[in-house]
Amino acid sequence: MVCLLEVWQVKVVIKVGSQAILSADGEPLIAVMENIIDQIIELQIAGHQVILVSSGAVALGRGIARRINGREYANSVADKQLLASLGQPQLMAHYSQICEKRGYLVAQLLLTKYDFQTKRSYTNILRLLQKALSQSHVFTTVNENESVAVDELMFTDNDELSGIIAAQVGADKLLLLTSITGVYDKNPAEAGAKLIEEVRLSDELPELSGKTSFGRGGMSSKLNTARKMASVGVMTHIASIDELEVIRRLVLAEDKIGTKVIPEHKQAARKKYLAFTQGEVHAQITANWGLVKVLAQNESSTSILPIGVEAFKGNFKRGDLLEILNPAGTKIGVGVARYNSQKLSEYIGGKNHPELIHYDYLHLEYDALMEGQPQ
Repeated sequence: MVCLLEVWQVKVVIKVGSQAILSADGEPLIAVMENIIDQIIELQIAGHQVILVSSGAVALGRGIARRINGREYANSVADKQLLASLGQPQLMAHYSQICEKRGYLVAQLLLTKYDFQTKRSYTNILRLLQKALSQSHVFTTVNENESVAVDELMFTDNDELSGIIAAQVGADKLLLLTSITGVYDKNPAEAGAKLIEEVRLSDELPELSGKTSFGRGGMSSKLNTARKMASVGVMTHIASIDELEVIRRLVLAEDKIGTKVIPEHKQAARKKYLAFTQGEVHAQITANWGLVKVLAQNESSTSILPIGVEAFKGNFKRGDLLEILNPAGTKIGVGVARYNSQKLSEYIGGKNHPELIHYDYLHLEYDALMEGQPQ
């Protein structure tokens, strides 16, 4: 038994999938939910900070409609929105009832991609999460607001959302808990399939496909999120919810459970966040080859000045996210604007003007920087 008080404090984001906490007919697995909560509470008692990203609203709503009205809903956007609006209150009711018996309050945060599109909304979300994490008797949960999230407002799945939250709060670890043991070298149902215990960014992996019977995610989604977290310095574990005390063992003991995706290096929390927001931009700027070469050489210590910008597209204001292209049109990063597009139109290409993007608010895709460079 691990002595929790002997382990330094960590910040952890845990994602559980629908199939991990619901039965095949969409009924809640209360014993599983209680076990998850008990493990998280034990971590919090020891001083660790934990956020739970929980799927299940749509599948639970489907089960409720089937049980009470004998109604089977389809998979249209409108149907899923309705099912989410039916299931989310019940999902939180289950979490709340379990927590209240243990003397804990439940905080709920429902999000769409729109909520991450400006620095202001990002800051508001972070402020709430930090406040909730600072309360030792608050159980913090996050889910996608699927009742209003459609098309461009939807996350790929809650794996992506959990990665964004982990990056935003500067988590030490991300746990992706599912009904599957981990990442395999081929379909785990096939004979001879072997569990891959460790993954590094440089590893070549087989094509992964398929998903659980609920939700939009799958093992490929989990691995994509895990590898992105590794690129910004966060350790990710992909493991089965059925493993005994899986949360405690992964957080406290570093047990070999499932698949561990090993990070390359540490980054500041704001840069981790930027790594996950490249689709949520307000405008584009094009850096000239001179600036691109400097960025490639100096990596994390170079800001973007107007003299290195040869063009921009779109209107933006201070605090908006900007997509950065090289002259060949390749996306090479994303950053936070320090002033608006009107100012940039005055400064572009000129010397002795303030930086447009400070390096602390700049995330670069180093593999793409020199792509398309003339020979």
